[in-house]
Amino acid sequence: MNRIRNRLTLSGIVLAYFIIILGFFIANHESNIVGAYPSDAQRGDYRFGTISSIQNDENGIPAWVLMGHWKSNLADNQSSIANQTNLISRAGSFDAQFEMVLLNGSAAHTHTITNFIATNSSQINNSTMMFNGTSTASLRAGPVTDIPTSITIMGDKVISIWLDPSIVDNHYGNTPIYGLVMDRDQGRQGPMKLNSTQLG
Repeated sequence: MNRIRNRLTLSGIVLAYFIIILGFFIANHESNIVGAYPSDAQRGDYRFGTISSIQNDENGIPAWVLMGHWKSNLADNQSSIANQTNLISRAGSFDAQFEMVLLNGSAAHTHTITNFIATNSSQINNSTMMFNGTSTASLRAGPVTDIPTSITIMGDKVISIWLDPSIVDNHYGNTPIYGLVMDRDQGRQGPMKLNSTQLG
């Protein structure tokens, strides 16, 4: 009788440990889900997107791959439109973080662009908005502040980020940094779905 009781007790303990471990793995899996949107994508009127760009070296030859993400509320936080050449953004923000790697896979390092302060903005046409101001970028020697910066959103799909090359010692080359604007209608649903009209 004691053997049966001992086996039942041991079986109960093993089952309890199994349930605890299974619960731990389930809870841990849910908190580590990775998506294309940053984890705080549901907060506020922010737009999000990716940085995906090829930057030139000092000779104008493609040399660097950039990959990262950005977050902004510039396009969603504008005051009423007085005219199409002078949209003023109220307390808008723009932040980006990206990795920069030589085309041969070496010299990987990370940069941030923060503290964007819009001085003026304009709607170039129905599908292009440009925000001019200054920002701070991290470089090897430390943060560089008050960099003349232009952020342009085109067709609600593409973003370009231009930092004055003369202020950042041409570190990002002679072209803007490009990226994509995430489709807010897609939500956090996973892979993009194409319909037959979107296919080549």
